[in-house]
Amino acid sequence: MNIQSFSIVVPNIGCLNLCPFCVSRMHYNRYENKMDMSHPHYDINIKEYMKRMRYVADQGCRTLILTGTSEPQQNKAFLNQFALMHQLIGSPFTNIEMQTTGIMLDGDRDYVRFLRNFVGVNTIALSLNALDEDKNCELRGGGAKRFVAVKKLCDLLKEYDFNIRICLNLSNAYDEAFKSIDAYAATFSWLKNSLHADQVTLRMLYTSGNGTEQDSWIEDHRFYNESYLRCFLNTSKIVGHTIYGTAIRYINGMSVIYDQDCMAKKVHDDAVKYLILQPDCKLYSQWDDPASLVF
Repeated sequence: MNIQSFSIVVPNIGCLNLCPFCVSRMHYNRYENKMDMSHPHYDINIKEYMKRMRYVADQGCRTLILTGTSEPQQNKAFLNQFALMHQLIGSPFTNIEMQTTGIMLDGDRDYVRFLRNFVGVNTIALSLNALDEDKNCELRGGGAKRFVAVKKLCDLLKEYDFNIRICLNLSNAYDEAFKSIDAYAATFSWLKNSLHADQVTLRMLYTSGNGTEQDSWIEDHRFYNESYLRCFLNTSKIVGHTIYGTAIRYINGMSVIYDQDCMAKKVHDDAVKYLILQPDCKLYSQWDDPASLVF
């Protein structure tokens, strides 16, 4: 099995954010958290959990992503637990990433050091709903306590030598920044020079087709400058492809991917975009379908 990446779902009761397009809120598959130390079968569960970690590693996958239906950093105890389990199975995942909006991290040097030096995170994939920090905050659910000083956080991440992947969730919040090919060039220059981006993912928002509240929001806030995006990308050099077949482009010293299938709904015979380890200690190949159980 050719696996591009391995997603670990960090268990949390809820998310600090309320992003209006959130794919996790489109479906209601809630997996039991068997990784809670108070669970009556915790001793068995942790062995089952590590068994699945080993299985994915044995398939040759070396990229692990700490992610979930919430912010991974909301559960520091689990991240500590994960780091110990990874050591116990021989630390096979050489590239550990964490997907986050940056909430709770921009002013917490100790937490950033913990992620880098103890958990072993190499790459922070920082999701931005808008380039303007106030608008970004508003689209995450707002509130002063949820403000993220993005520039400050990126400066701190670079101080600890993280790779920074900026993930732009494309809605009409980006229409002004991407209103022309020249605007694209200026924005990518800003991402490199101001946010120290090493990689950029341009993420087309996913719609389920089920008429959810999130589907309606995406329809009402569509990103309309995709034609400029395609023209801009076509001026760049393709330097490779992901295992899943997506082109990797070179722009301003950064690797850039245009992700039009973030939920991995396209089926490939020879590759799997990701496998997902849920808190129920079971491995799945789809986020929104329990029938995708691997074992």
